[in-house]
Amino acid sequence: MRSNVALCLAALLLPGAALACDPAGAYGIAFGDKPGRDARKQPGSGTVTIWYQVTPPQPDTRFDRYLVRTDAATGRIYQVDGVRTIIPLERSEGLTDAQRAAGVQQAEAFAQDYFASLPPDIRSRLVDEYGTSHREGAIADGTWMTVDVNFSWDVTVSCRDLAGERVMGERVLPEMFR
Repeated sequence: MRSNVALCLAALLLPGAALACDPAGAYGIAFGDKPGRDARKQPGSGTVTIWYQVTPPQPDTRFDRYLVRTDAATGRIYQVDGVRTIIPLERSEGLTDAQRAAGVQQAEAFAQDYFASLPPDIRSRLVDEYGTSHREGAIADGTWMTVDVNFSWDVTVSCRDLAGERVMGERVLPEMFR
């Protein structure tokens, strides 16, 4: 009984890795929904997909910002990302090589700590093909998760609904799906 109470308290007090990615969505953002009114369209959005910065209903305090990727034709969310920025790009220009290397080490340490916080069954599904700064894999039927250090100082935890992504893909590149 005492261990069950401790597990429940830990689940409430620690940032929830379980919220990061599941077949329904991530951080309380459901796949298939449309971004809310507070969503801000991001640079780099195109004619096929559109990125928005959002405030999730169930944020994980380890992340600085959240992005959703939508199918431009339907407006439906098929990807949710939590992003932790170690060194903002606008501050990176004046850094020494040692400061840049320290930023990379901090980002990689964050990614490794995040990965270690995931349940064992999820960790076992994320493959490390490129080194400790990039892990990815199917964590459930139709759900893909990535833990990635990108641009050296950002760590992105991404959750994608492969069925939603396929809808967009079949429309844009139908020859790939025949």
